[in-house]
Amino acid sequence: MEYIEVTLTVCSSAAQTAVDIIEMTDVGGIYLEDYSDMMDCELVKAINLVDEDLMNKDTSTALVHIYFEKDVNLAGAMEYIEGRLGAEGISYQVSYAKVEDTDWLNGWKKYYHPLPVGPITIVPAWQVKEYQAKDDEKILIIDPGLAFGTGSHETTACCIEALGECVSAGDRVLDVGCGSGILSIAALLCGASSALGIDIDPAAARVAKENAALNPLTGSFDAVAGNILEEDSDPVLSTLLADQTYDLVVANIVADVIIPLSAQIRRHLKDGGYFITSGILSPRADEVRAALESHGFTVCQTKRKKEWVCYVCKA
Repeated sequence: MEYIEVTLTVCSSAAQTAVDIIEMTDVGGIYLEDYSDMMDCELVKAINLVDEDLMNKDTSTALVHIYFEKDVNLAGAMEYIEGRLGAEGISYQVSYAKVEDTDWLNGWKKYYHPLPVGPITIVPAWQVKEYQAKDDEKILIIDPGLAFGTGSHETTACCIEALGECVSAGDRVLDVGCGSGILSIAALLCGASSALGIDIDPAAARVAKENAALNPLTGSFDAVAGNILEEDSDPVLSTLLADQTYDLVVANIVADVIIPLSAQIRRHLKDGGYFITSGILSPRADEVRAALESHGFTVCQTKRKKEWVCYVCKA
């Protein structure tokens, strides 16, 4: 379908107000480009993955892309929008263009590129046909969708590196907070025979299974929605995990979850098995390590990337 794209350039501080005003009209879609908090964004965590053009974006202004179906009363809608912006004291510049729906739905994809991480090269699904893999290269195909985990974030990269070092052929892997499924897929590519992903977000469990299906895996993968910290009161998880132990558990979450998880995860890890955990900011690292050690884990390796810490532990 053909759309009319109206682009408003506004001050970043007024961007959300502008979006709120626009959403009151009959629009086909809105896309906000606001780079004012870019340094906190996952995409900029890995220079190799993100296009340099993104790093050079103006952080003082935002672009609000508005998409109108071609038969909408554009003049009436813009009269309303411009009147409300004026009433709010929001100055703006406006431009118009004709686009196809695929142009604005997939525009964000241009910022992702193949990324080597440890023993694996992560390739966005839409670039697989063009990517020329080496004969011995392990390719992990992923379409991020709505779930966390593209390989760009330091915590994900640390976990993938650790998986490459710790996974043995035939291992059974439990991925807590699986997100996009990237760590489970990486473990399978490194030789694991099976991986189970758990995430509190049902959309993440769905996306993880879709991403696994993109890859020619020899091992098996499944993902379920649930909170492992509430395992005993969750009939699905309690049944699925009953009497199950794994050779390796990986959890790329946050310190506030890893601390209570360290008390529980031991029952699902074989003696001598690995627990790889990240998502830990440096100021919380000692606190997390103390919790791990108090529950019988030995920290055998510490990985650091920028302000993030990853622990490789043995049970």
